[in-house]
Amino acid sequence: MARIPDKIGKYTVLEVAGRGAMGTVFLAHDPFVDRQVAVKVCQLAADDDDFALQRKMFFNEAQAAGALDHPNILRVYDAGEADGQPFIAMEYVRGGHTLRPHCAPDALLPIPEVVRYVRQCAMALDYAHRRGVTHRDIKPANIMVTEDGQAKIVDFGIALRASADRTQLLTTFGSPLYMSPEQAAEESLTHHTDLYSLGVTLFELLVGRPPFIAQGLAQLVHKIASEDPPAPSSLRPELPPSLDAVVLRAMAKEPADRFQSGAEMAEALAGALEPAADGTEGDAEPDEAARLALARDLAFFAGFSEQEMEEVVSIALWARYAPREIILREGEDEPALLVLVSGEVELSVQGSAVARAGAGECLGEEAYLVSGERVTSVTTRGPVTALHFDLPLQEWASLPVQTQFRKSLQQSLVRRFAGAMRSLAKTPT
Repeated sequence: MARIPDKIGKYTVLEVAGRGAMGTVFLAHDPFVDRQVAVKVCQLAADDDDFALQRKMFFNEAQAAGALDHPNILRVYDAGEADGQPFIAMEYVRGGHTLRPHCAPDALLPIPEVVRYVRQCAMALDYAHRRGVTHRDIKPANIMVTEDGQAKIVDFGIALRASADRTQLLTTFGSPLYMSPEQAAEESLTHHTDLYSLGVTLFELLVGRPPFIAQGLAQLVHKIASEDPPAPSSLRPELPPSLDAVVLRAMAKEPADRFQSGAEMAEALAGALEPAADGTEGDAEPDEAARLALARDLAFFAGFSEQEMEEVVSIALWARYAPREIILREGEDEPALLVLVSGEVELSVQGSAVARAGAGECLGEEAYLVSGERVTSVTTRGPVTALHFDLPLQEWASLPVQTQFRKSLQQSLVRRFAGAMRSLAKTPT
């Protein structure tokens, strides 16, 4: 066993946190910001045949995940080289573990817990896809779960970035069991490949075995390309038909037949276990406990305590909107605020589309923070569910909730402003 280094770059090494195919992960301390971090270091020698590829994967992960800031994506803080070895400094998740152990028949998680984790991942993928990042290796081993029940997608080593040049990792594909048909055929990929892989992950977490079992890679690829997966309930009868529908749509052979966004898949998962008024699954409005569970997963409320979330959900209106409905209008001066639970909307200024937003993002924050006319219109692209706040913040929220709300609203404004600046930088003059 190699000697544990005292330092890696600026990071003071505390202990070994884990070892894997891509290298060793150390628990370390960042003295500049006084926090613990996980530092992954490539352990291959520079003259190893695979060193160049792994080095490229390290920096691809740093560039792909480093540009993302979502509570269900493991944060990457820094990357570099120390003594000739590439390293990545990442968020340290104390007590975290992956979902891989829960794919065995005797270790399955409760169905609502599986749906919760996969829904969080769907929202995280929606966020990544709208920022031009396709993961390409979604699987249970690349989904970490924290002690407080948050799923985090990890390992963006072979991710595709829309903004990158075409010399990135185009010939490297993900884990065979989770490959989409187009990925197995080495065709051009879109974000739909991640949603297929997430469907396979959901299948395995629900049933305890992968949808396709084969003797070798060639037979597996054939099955992925030509055979329909079984309905999960045919292997586990207590599963509701609504979950069958989500899994089979996510795993459709043709990308056009799958969910068209992570937000759409998250919405389907949110409704999959909601009971209708007659006791069957359906679109009945969820009770307060269900609303709390759905709202707790949203990125907007990442820093809220359980007590603060209960206060928020008790006052918020549960609003549903039809496709192509204008839900906020430019020029209005009412202080309405929406936090999207599911679905996707388009933001426009003077009739021109300027951005899109999905689950976990807020709308109307500029008029909610500072009284005045709204500067954007918001139109739904499909069915949308949102938490609606129609009273000024100071009229309903306690001081702790006001503080958390303002923090989340300000972060949203900063992200939206940064996005607008990046769009302007790309516009020809």
